[in-house]
Amino acid sequence: MKLNNLSLIFRFGIRQKVVLVLVTVLLTALTVSSWFALQEEKKDVLAEITRRGSDISRFTSKSLSFSVVGYDYHTVQLLLDEIVASEDVGYAQVLSAKGNVMAEAGHLAEGNNGVPKLVMFEEPILIDGEKVGQLSLGLSTRSTLKRLESQKYSLVKREALIILLIAIAEFVALSLIIIRPVRVMTDSLNESVDPSGKITGELPIRTQDEFGMFAEQFNNLRNQLNKANDALQSRIESADQKLIESNKQLEQQSKALKIVNEEFKRLAMTDPLTGLFNRRHFSDLIENEISVSKRHGDVNSFLLIDIDHFKKINDTYGHLEGDMVLESFAELLSTHSRETDILCRMGGEEFVMFCRRADKASSLIIAEKIRHAIGNRAFRFRDNEFRITVSIGISTFPDKNVETMGDLVKQADVALYYCKHNGRDQVAHFSDLSDQTDNNVVTIPSK
Repeated sequence: MKLNNLSLIFRFGIRQKVVLVLVTVLLTALTVSSWFALQEEKKDVLAEITRRGSDISRFTSKSLSFSVVGYDYHTVQLLLDEIVASEDVGYAQVLSAKGNVMAEAGHLAEGNNGVPKLVMFEEPILIDGEKVGQLSLGLSTRSTLKRLESQKYSLVKREALIILLIAIAEFVALSLIIIRPVRVMTDSLNESVDPSGKITGELPIRTQDEFGMFAEQFNNLRNQLNKANDALQSRIESADQKLIESNKQLEQQSKALKIVNEEFKRLAMTDPLTGLFNRRHFSDLIENEISVSKRHGDVNSFLLIDIDHFKKINDTYGHLEGDMVLESFAELLSTHSRETDILCRMGGEEFVMFCRRADKASSLIIAEKIRHAIGNRAFRFRDNEFRITVSIGISTFPDKNVETMGDLVKQADVALYYCKHNGRDQVAHFSDLSDQTDNNVVTIPSK
């Protein structure tokens, strides 16, 4: 009798066999499908990392170019710190053209079993096609690996749930006895589930068999399922709101970074006191202008402008007031310059003006206009009023002795030297000076 009971309990009938085969096949198919899905997702994620890392590297290298060529270590370090703090960048390094480390932010690290947590990107830093440095960026893979791991567990759970539901459905479908209860339950569920996913009605089964027990348990758990559904909907809405806020914050950070990069670029090109181009950027522009002029045969002039006795202003009124004079002087130059002219502060009280398509006669007119405007401008400090004068040396090219910007500056400096030794507050053109030599040296007559 006991053996018969055991045989009934452990009897392996056709329904059980079909279910076992179905579960085995389904498990194998879902496992293979999930593996391929994970591999494709992994490829897509790595491709996205590579694309994003390349974009960040190119954008950053362009932003760094002027700071690197100017050896502005502080600006380069600030930008690397900002990138590491605001992006998924774990490490950043900038090398000069000689291979020296200019700046470094973040740190390199290895994950479990030596798997790198950073994907490295190398990008040359170029100016006009010439390499001036090297940028190395390490993009963090921590969030990517975490997401893949989460997806793997989700797939396992989904497989288990699908297999369980299909096995139960197939087991029930193999017996005619349970077809009717299944239809009753199905119809009842279809009618009692609203669009939001809540179960509004009960299963109308009151039998004393397994289906009756199932219906009773289901009805008892209905409220719990509805509560779980409400909680899930609430979490989804909360997650959507957080995603929207995160996207807005990311856009704001991106705009802020763009503003900072533009400011870095402006600072790398301009003089902080006057706002005019600085000497380094001006030199780059003029070398290019000389090359263009040689190709097209344009006539251009170079004005070297120096404030007379500026040291006396600093000694009399102080350096702060001297700076105010320089600022006002720069504004006056800008007012009396043409739209095509290029202005620069060379340093101290020396300024230059590059006049496109201005021959000797035009350059002398422009220089005299500036000299008179400066001389007629009154500067006030407290109760004191004073005026300043300027001396202007001019050189014009094409010229057989001018090949580079240095030659142009040298000729203008000779003309300026002549003005300084002949009373100041005047304009002189290099071609008008007597006793010129092949070395661009002018004999200054004694007064």
